[in-house]
Amino acid sequence: MSKKNISFMSYLYVIGMAITVIGFFTPIFSAFGRHITLNGFDLVGKGDSAMKIAVLLIFAGAAAGIIFQFVLNKSLYKLIALVVTIAGGLYCFFNTNDLGIKIAGNFLDIGFYLIITGWCVGTAGFLFARK
Repeated sequence: MSKKNISFMSYLYVIGMAITVIGFFTPIFSAFGRHITLNGFDLVGKGDSAMKIAVLLIFAGAAAGIIFQFVLNKSLYKLIALVVTIAGGLYCFFNTNDLGIKIAGNFLDIGFYLIITGWCVGTAGFLFARK
């Protein structure tokens, strides 16, 4: 059996996707002194069906990226997973009206920042690990 050659930058991609998954489970929004918190799965129950799908794409793309790294280890599949998770987040962001963005910005919590950080780390890991 041959051992797969996985570079440090490939692990950086996995770390970024894992940070995104963790960010999805942690509170993304909180209010009233953290008495009310919403994580990614709580957000799936809010809004129209297109928004629900977009929120789930954030989680599904990141989880698929982790699986693709260890099962298939193909750059195309990892790129698709990265694009899916970022596209889901961008859809959620751009389909919120301006007032909603201004109000939501006051209630952002650690999960939001973890998701953004995960996207940045995953993108850097993917770009630098390409052959």
